[in-house]
Amino acid sequence: MNLTQKQWRGLLAVIRNLNDGLDDCATRKSAGQELLNLVSADHFASFVWDGQGGVFAKPVYLNMSPENLKRYMQHYQFHDPITFKMQSYRRAVSVNEVMDQRDLVKTEFFNDFLSIDRLYYGMNIYIYDNDDRNIGDFRVWRSRGKDNFGRVELDILDMIAPHFKIAMHNMLLAKHRIAARKLDEIRKTLRDGYGLTRRELDVAAAILEGLPDKKIIGKLHISLPTLRSHAQHVFSKLGVNSRTEFCSKVFLGTGAT
Repeated sequence: MNLTQKQWRGLLAVIRNLNDGLDDCATRKSAGQELLNLVSADHFASFVWDGQGGVFAKPVYLNMSPENLKRYMQHYQFHDPITFKMQSYRRAVSVNEVMDQRDLVKTEFFNDFLSIDRLYYGMNIYIYDNDDRNIGDFRVWRSRGKDNFGRVELDILDMIAPHFKIAMHNMLLAKHRIAARKLDEIRKTLRDGYGLTRRELDVAAAILEGLPDKKIIGKLHISLPTLRSHAQHVFSKLGVNSRTEFCSKVFLGTGAT
């Protein structure tokens, strides 16, 4: 692909930002700023798909209003005629590949969401890990009055994609390792400091992970009465009366004594 020297520098700047940090929100946002400069775009948003909740989560954005993004999170992502179609392409894709611009501007999604922040022409890319989970996306928009995105801009997004995938994979892996290490440390404290049994530790760890009863039962292969019995023993040993007090005492050093 024939890029100008300025475009190559911009591309390297995006890749450098993707490789710079451990916080995925900050990394996506800094890479997004460089991407806007690189492809002469005006607006940027990025999400991570929450498969359990069935929603796009962890938004970062540039040149979009927080109030409008909140409306997207609460309503318009469930009334979105383009995004799920674009996801299926598994490559950089222009909005107009899934919907003609003349049709898009007639939709509620455009008139009550996109146009609020003057988003007109868009292109997206969605990144999947080796387990086929959507671990991040870049959504880039130009305002009305500018040209639509072309093949060069789409090719640039495709060139960024493998670096985006590696960066997100490494950051998520690092977070999981940190969380696992912290949980191991907490289990040791609960065992040595409060005398929790192995099964009580399993229940305590599941509660600290925020799992509901149904998932804890399935994960530990126990009945609901057994779960409640173990949980009550845990609370009694720590001098608390509820999950909230238990989590507060473990994570914040507060709660009943």
